Amino acid sequence: MRRLSDTIVAPITGAGPAPVAVVRLSGASAWEVAAQVFAPWPDRPVSHRAYYGLIAQRDEGLALVFEGGRGFTGEPAVEFSVHGSLAAVRSVVDACLEAGARSAEAGEFTYRAFLNGKIDLIEAEGIRDAIEAKTERQLLQAKLLRSGGLSAQVREIVVALQKVLAAVEASVDFSEEIGDLDRDAAAIRLRDASAKLDSLLATARPGRILRQGLRIALVGRPNAGKSSLLNALAGIGRSIVTEVPGTTRDYIEETVELGGVPCVLIDTAGLREPNDPVEAEGVALTRRWVESADVVAYVYDASAGLNEDDAELLRQIDRELLMIANKTDLRPGFRAPDGHIAVSAKFALGLEAISRWCEAFSDSDLAATTPLVQGRHGPHLRRANEAVQSLLEALFASVPDDLVAVGLVAAIDELGRITGESADEDMVDRIFSDFCIGK
Repeated sequence: MRRLSDTIVAPITGAGPAPVAVVRLSGASAWEVAAQVFAPWPDRPVSHRAYYGLIAQRDEGLALVFEGGRGFTGEPAVEFSVHGSLAAVRSVVDACLEAGARSAEAGEFTYRAFLNGKIDLIEAEGIRDAIEAKTERQLLQAKLLRSGGLSAQVREIVVALQKVLAAVEASVDFSEEIGDLDRDAAAIRLRDASAKLDSLLATARPGRILRQGLRIALVGRPNAGKSSLLNALAGIGRSIVTEVPGTTRDYIEETVELGGVPCVLIDTAGLREPNDPVEAEGVALTRRWVESADVVAYVYDASAGLNEDDAELLRQIDRELLMIANKTDLRPGFRAPDGHIAVSAKFALGLEAISRWCEAFSDSDLAATTPLVQGRHGPHLRRANEAVQSLLEALFASVPDDLVAVGLVAAIDELGRITGESADEDMVDRIFSDFCIGK
């Protein structure tokens, strides 16, 4: 259980030898603790000013001072900049602990920033995403969340619903003075809110792909070159590639960045009638991977072309399909059918076309300009939209105004769970449990 009255301390830079490290001290007694650790401590510290002195009687460095409400956490805070050795950092932390602070728990600085109104839950998730970002577009998307872009869109919808709620409540409480609710005007606001909710929900798929990766199952007949293609795309020799059809009997998974999109490539067993129980299990697993994939990349041998076996396999696939003609080096002058991508995995030819396809399919350009909703947000957005749709029906079905108000409160509550205004403690704890020490 976090004790919010405590003053907490932790390094906020990465562990390990470095030129500089930063240790954050935050809480009601932060300045008092700092005065015991840092010398000379100023008689009247000025917020946002850096002071030079001796820290923990061992290392020279800077103390950057923040008064309550003006730093990251919203509390009085001091950030010590010291030499980045493990010993130097440890000495500062130990000195703060001896002076009355305690070690910060994982995510506790950000948690306090949330509780003190410096950020909302969406912005906190943006901080987490920035820490975990592996691609440039993930980092750009994290910045959009941290800057409040998605929060502003959600709050705009909330404000619209609150205006309708105010009109409904006024019609209930002061019906004799102001008359009945203007249901046509309310419907206009609700339709606009529903359209905006639809727009947010439309970003869920590219948001999921950006964060979790586009799952691509490499499927095809044995020896079509699926493993060679994965190796070429990943740039490493991960799968075992031989000239013997049916070498891949289980599956290989590799995450690579294609066209700025994190892609999870799944190299599966070749699809055919199995010759033994081990191969049969691999084929069965392939079919399961197909069911869980976003995209099935059907790889075939360009030198042999497609045949009836391929046609039968393709009829069994009900996912987004990317047709890849491999081994074009064995068939000079090969022209791929419309919509197919021609490659030579052996010589790494044509791979950029696959990257461009992944980029277009994922709507990844949105990540640089548009805040994308996260998996946690989707259910709340859907429930809010369902409530709004029900309210639109209720407005013209003689449903009493007080029941309309109940539906509006439910929709507003769902949106508040996204920003944190009506989130329960368990939900908040789950979000901050993903953070590391010092954040």
